[in-house]
Amino acid sequence: MKFFKENKDLFLIKLFSVNSIGVVLRSILGLISQKLIAIYLGPNGMALLGNLKNALALFGLVSTTGIDQGVLKYQSEFENKPEVLNKLYSTSAAYALVGSVAVFCGLFFAADYFSLYLFNSTKYAYLFIILSFTMPFMAFFNLCFAVVNGKSNYKKATLISFTSYTLITAVVISLVLIYGLSGALLAITLTPIAHIVALFIFAKKEILLFFKVKIKFHSFFKDKLYQYIIMAIAAVVLSNIVDLQLRNYLIQKLSVAEAGYWTSMTGLSNYYLSFLTGVYSLYVLPKYAKINSLKGFKVELFQIYKVIVPIFAMMFLGIYFFRVFIIQMLFTDDFLPMQNLFKWQLLGDLVKIVSVVIAYQFIAKKMWKLYILTEAISYIILYIFGVYFVNLMGVEGIVFAHFLRYIIYLLMVLLLIPSIFKKKI
Repeated sequence: MKFFKENKDLFLIKLFSVNSIGVVLRSILGLISQKLIAIYLGPNGMALLGNLKNALALFGLVSTTGIDQGVLKYQSEFENKPEVLNKLYSTSAAYALVGSVAVFCGLFFAADYFSLYLFNSTKYAYLFIILSFTMPFMAFFNLCFAVVNGKSNYKKATLISFTSYTLITAVVISLVLIYGLSGALLAITLTPIAHIVALFIFAKKEILLFFKVKIKFHSFFKDKLYQYIIMAIAAVVLSNIVDLQLRNYLIQKLSVAEAGYWTSMTGLSNYYLSFLTGVYSLYVLPKYAKINSLKGFKVELFQIYKVIVPIFAMMFLGIYFFRVFIIQMLFTDDFLPMQNLFKWQLLGDLVKIVSVVIAYQFIAKKMWKLYILTEAISYIILYIFGVYFVNLMGVEGIVFAHFLRYIIYLLMVLLLIPSIFKKKI
């Protein structure tokens, strides 16, 4: 506590506090809908919803072609150069158009395939037809929201997020109460509409930016944004595909309920780890980009660790010791078997925080090959270890694999980081 009092004016602490407000508000709404789903649908419904959420993340990535982080970066970098920004908006809109058309065609004409793959039945094919029409809205939202964040307008970003999550929560509650599992699945497909409504309320200026430009690829940004497509494929595509494969393996090897326990555990993990999202993109990346020596990197790394590691270590201890209470509060007694997953999940998440803070140096220095290589290896490790340890330990094996994956990942990035500075980038 002494450190935070003495350093209350540090930008990192301020950013962490501002970001936390938005995350807490979103998390409260998410946990409300999660509680309702747990009551009405149980672990089985949670597993099926997990599959659809992974698919939604994949389709969302393809619809924007993964360039939104690049848009955020270059919006900030060229903030005072409107002519350059117009080229950014024009090129990003072109990428989004290509991605949205691809997603529409894939979802509309392969709806039966996706329904069979995700739910082992074709009766939910209509969901993917609906998604084919709503996903382009998600692409547009992601671009506009990236511009808002690129302008460092954290208050507006928080209002947009909170409003969209409020609308989503209201839709989820209404449809689950009326239609049960089908209603919950339908609510997820309507998520892009909620985002767009919030965007029109709070970000009319950002919307108009894209309507004022001609949709066209400009060579300068076409190449720069392409790097983010590759990065997004490594991060988002691999993570969601591995999640889907592992969840389906749990369903086949154990049961839908066991898959639901793991889905609930990872969902809870995503809530508390989301507190770091803004810190990574708005503090860590800009800081790392200015560091050109290993000594300077170590100094900054220590400053970051002094803030985030004690916070999350204490948080994780609290979560572990009160895990039964947390399960009963956020889920139902039907989910109590998931208490066995907390130990390895929390340990793995702590190692993940430590390692990811280091690995962001790859992105800051545009070492895309190293970033993609380490990400790909880590997901391959997760899948192989996940399958292996599930056979030995049951569902607990998958969180043990999560822990081992990040131990190996940490060792990899520690070995690779010195080589970045030897190249005098």
